Amino acid sequence: MNKIFLIIKREYLSRVRKKSFIVMTILAPMLVVFFYGLIFYFALNKDIGESQKKIYVSDETGTFVGKLHNTKLYEFTFGTATSNEAKNIIEEDHFYAVLIIPKNDPSNNKIELFYKEQPGIGTINYIENQLQQEIKNIKLTAYNINPKVIDDINNTKVSIASVKITSAGLESSDSLVSTAIGFAGAFLIYMFIFLYGVQIMQGIIEEKTNRIVEVLISSVKPFELMMGKIIGIAMVGLTQFVIWLLLILIFGASTSGLIISNLHLGAESAQTIHQNSAQSGNDISSFIFALQHVNYVLILGMFLFYFIGGYLFYGALFAAVGSAIDNETDKQQFMLPITLPLVFGFILAQSAVTANPNSSLAFWLSIIPFTSPVTMMVRLPFGVPTWEIILSIICMIAGFIFTVWMASRIYRIGILMYGKKPTYKEIGKWIFYKN
Repeated sequence: MNKIFLIIKREYLSRVRKKSFIVMTILAPMLVVFFYGLIFYFALNKDIGESQKKIYVSDETGTFVGKLHNTKLYEFTFGTATSNEAKNIIEEDHFYAVLIIPKNDPSNNKIELFYKEQPGIGTINYIENQLQQEIKNIKLTAYNINPKVIDDINNTKVSIASVKITSAGLESSDSLVSTAIGFAGAFLIYMFIFLYGVQIMQGIIEEKTNRIVEVLISSVKPFELMMGKIIGIAMVGLTQFVIWLLLILIFGASTSGLIISNLHLGAESAQTIHQNSAQSGNDISSFIFALQHVNYVLILGMFLFYFIGGYLFYGALFAAVGSAIDNETDKQQFMLPITLPLVFGFILAQSAVTANPNSSLAFWLSIIPFTSPVTMMVRLPFGVPTWEIILSIICMIAGFIFTVWMASRIYRIGILMYGKKPTYKEIGKWIFYKN
């Protein structure tokens, strides 16, 4: 244990003292918050920097004259023109596009838009929505139906409050909140395993290539060296993760306040927000209420367990791969069988598991150690029976012990193998060598 501790200390200090570690530990959260603010800003001001588009409308039916609404982005001018005259109108009169509505029924998709520069989806959708709304109003009026009545019916919303029946009583919940919390935990574990698992493999390959490992093996056992590297890099990852979390919370809160206080919304955006404020207020209140009834102690405790357990499970496999190869070209071949189950579990966690968190598929994915770190985190906020959680923990621990044993058997042989690309058959034999 003393030797393992010394290796852990060496791996930890040698990495946290690097300038690259210090720079990325500070810079990464700032970049995340910066792009978060940038995305949020442009999402609310998606039309920023856009110039007004002048569109010439030739309405042979006369139905839409004066009915298409001008905005800061679109200005409609009505007149008469043919498809042959569209090019001249665009080039000589500097119109962005020419919209020609024929005499026949406009709803039969014979409307044409002539342009010189390809319009975006937003432009096409805006014109189509304007035309569709006017055609709907005409049809409703023909049937003596008030369009406002239809709008009122279409705006009807139903909100279902989820209440779980437990032995302790009734508990309020929310599927959206559960999905968001579960997916956030699963994503962090997924990224952590890949990011620092590859570091283990990369470090072993470098030491093996530089023949440093031959000196280390003369003083410590291969198992001690492998465990020291896995735990040491895990501590580096946890340190970086905690710092990232704190900095993101600090910078994120400041950025959010700055955006809200200085963001200039357009008139249309402001009107939309004002119209939907009552419904949004109810949605936010429901969301906050649901957050208050989440079992954070259980989720946080299980997150830490699968965060560490999943890393140790896969870290041992990455260490085995790193010891078996001695060049970068062979890395992908041996990584693929290891990473596929985790990717498979993560993809299914986003689709099948969130859609039906209590299905047989979700159960087995949360029990098998290859997929349980991400799948169980997605299921936990929905409520998982205690015996399933205990079974998953036992399988995770058993899987970690088995992979460490198997990886150590491969590691003790592969760490000193040079110049030959091993096959899966040879690696299988290494596991059962007695000496």
